[in-house]
Amino acid sequence: MTETGAVYDLTPALLGLSWEEQEGELAQRARVTLLNFKLGASYLMQLVKINCILRLWSNWGAGRKKVFEGIIWDWDYDSAQNKELSVLAYDPMIRLKSKDILYFSAGMSTPAILESVCGGWGVPLDYQWDKQITHTKKIFNGEAVSDIIISLLNEVRQQTGERYVIYYKDGKLTVSGLGKNKEVYRLDSRNTISTSDKLSIDNLVTRVKILGKADDDGRSNVEATVDGNLKFGVLQEVIRRDVDKDLGSARADAQTILKERGKPAEEIRVNAPDLPFMRKGDLVEISAGNLIGMFYVMGVSHDAKQKTMEMRLLRKAG
Repeated sequence: MTETGAVYDLTPALLGLSWEEQEGELAQRARVTLLNFKLGASYLMQLVKINCILRLWSNWGAGRKKVFEGIIWDWDYDSAQNKELSVLAYDPMIRLKSKDILYFSAGMSTPAILESVCGGWGVPLDYQWDKQITHTKKIFNGEAVSDIIISLLNEVRQQTGERYVIYYKDGKLTVSGLGKNKEVYRLDSRNTISTSDKLSIDNLVTRVKILGKADDDGRSNVEATVDGNLKFGVLQEVIRRDVDKDLGSARADAQTILKERGKPAEEIRVNAPDLPFMRKGDLVEISAGNLIGMFYVMGVSHDAKQKTMEMRLLRKAG
């Protein structure tokens, strides 16, 4: 949709199209490559501009549905490459990379703080996650709003040991637990292109030491040591207890570190025929290669030209 409100179907000019969302990112993004052909009296490069709206539609048998809507952020025209125009678009959450100065007193809940943060930027919040905590005093000086939101949610994750997913959907910033999709798709060797499973102990932690407040000389006492599985030897992480956090909360943080990093890190990728509606946080069943069981989608990239998708997965515990 152009800045004048005119809507054009760019399908006939399409040379390449992909869109993706990844863990730790609020904004979904899309990349489109177009042949710069003439449309009426203008060429596409004159119509498709920065800050115009890009919408992607798909039909997987349930009718035409929107899978992405965003703002054109980057624009690149190359006359040497067959007169191609390439654009990169982000959904509206890209604006939350803006920096802000915020203060929240101690005792506020996670949803309450996030409602305040999002409300200040005109972003409706849909907090569906069944986990929340009461936070200590929070002072943010010139930090990106997206980083503020993720840091608050990561505090909940550290204290509860549960993961979350965050993305933009139906005009709202949605926070949810993993695996809330109603329909769970099964991918087996007949409909999977390839699988990749990598294990590493490079980031392994088997012991966490908790330090207290530093004295005037800068020295800190070890207030607690929390051990995990020591069969790989001692691989130690050190965390400092905040002055307004009790030792029990610090121990919970240590247990979360051991839960998430106390065993070899697994990097799982699956390439399959595209399901355009697949989003991060979805639960899928895999029975291909050496992957058997239930997995969470932590990141997904869709390629409309190849009609494939690549998922980065997390094995569901239990």
